[in-house]
Amino acid sequence: MALTVIPLSNLLTISSGEEINKLLSSFTCNSLLKGSSDVEQFLHTKAIQFENLALSRTYLVMASYQSKPYLAGYFSISNKSLVVPKKQFSSMSNSLKKKLMGLGYKTEMANYEIKGILLGQLGKNYSEEAVKAKGITGDELLALAYQKIREAYMIIGGRILFLECEDHQKIKGFYSRNGFKELDNYESPNNLCLFLKNLKDV
Repeated sequence: MALTVIPLSNLLTISSGEEINKLLSSFTCNSLLKGSSDVEQFLHTKAIQFENLALSRTYLVMASYQSKPYLAGYFSISNKSLVVPKKQFSSMSNSLKKKLMGLGYKTEMANYEIKGILLGQLGKNYSEEAVKAKGITGDELLALAYQKIREAYMIIGGRILFLECEDHQKIKGFYSRNGFKELDNYESPNNLCLFLKNLKDV
């Protein structure tokens, strides 16, 4: 099944607001996990605003079912540094500190900063139509995100690709299986787990 990646920014220049909102609202996450509802809410209520403010770039993955196009999934990325607060950095093991020190630097506030790209959102559509079509796997969606991330890396550089996710074994296992490493002893302001991957390995 052919998959097409469409930048949300392109749609905003050629489609009406009503058409775009209808497309975005067709995205559904049926998982019981809190994080899944955040993925849905972002696309429904924040993606356009973030796009217009250049806070992130969202890409829609389109497929077809019974000759009709539908939204199979989406992802959002942004140019963002990972900042590890001084208190958390000091509590990490010496081996982990050494690894991080090879990627970033200490700021004037004694925090630790690593230049990178944030994979802010990654989600499959679980609408009735999308489930019937079985249009995309998580691995395929991540591979499409990697293509855009590699393009960004070649233009702006950076050291790491990072993301935050719920502390749930299935989600953590998915990212671990795809080469991400969890940063132990790190707790985000949203109480989420942090996963990292060297941008050179994407």
